[in-house]
Order: sequence, then structure tokens, then C-alpha cells
Amino acid sequence: MPDTKRILLIDDDVDFLTVNRLALEAAGYEVQMSETARAGVALAREWRPDLILMDLMMEELHSGFAALGELKHHAETEAIPVIMITAVTTATGFRIDEEGEVPEWLKAAEFINKPVDPKDLVRRVGERLG
Repeated sequence: MPDTKRILLIDDDVDFLTVNRLALEAAGYEVQMSETARAGVALAREWRPDLILMDLMMEELHSGFAALGELKHHAETEAIPVIMITAVTTATGFRIDEEGEVPEWLKAAEFINKPVDPKDLVRRVGERLG
């Protein structure tokens, strides 16, 4: 189908990738996955998804921040919305979002705290993509 929206999942948690890939595919999205930030950025530049769902902390604590910065500095990926998904709040109690809003410096379209229910994630993706 030519209008099928493409979603790229970038996360080092294979279970998270698998569960959410199945949920997104069941909702009619075309999904690709990457287990590392570096490979995810390369795949985004090549595949050009409509939306990226990316973990904040992966192989290194700053991997998600670095990948987001790289995505926003390349012409072929700068306009792709990125939803950051992380367990940093659950693990540390530290919130990156400000009262549910993404801080301007993060350059992400949305911020979701883990754990996130796959049905809720599909709903939020649908809202983001229209």
C-alpha cells in the first residue's frame, strides 16, 4: 500500500521492539527496528520513515540524545518527528519533560515515559500521524 505510514523503532530492549512492532504492524504501519542508536540513524537516513520512536538511553547513557541531535542536523531526517521513549523517570525519578511538555532543548516531538502500553503507543502514533 503506497499510503502506509512507516515507523522506525530504535531501542536496545529487544522485547520492547518486538512487542511494539507487532502492535504497530497490527494497526497497519510498516515497521523497521534498530537495536542501536548509530544503526538507527543510518536506517532513518536510508529508509526515511514518517515517524521515529526512540529510547533515550541505549548502548551509552547519551546515545538517544546524540542520535536525536544527528537526526535533526541532516536534511534528509530533520523533519521526521521523533517520539522519545524512556524509563529514565522510572529508574531515577528525574523527569526530562516539564509537566508533560517536551523541553525545547530536546528537539523531540513528544516524550513518553516507560513503561508504555502498546495500545497507548499505537494510539499516540495515530494521533501524531493523523
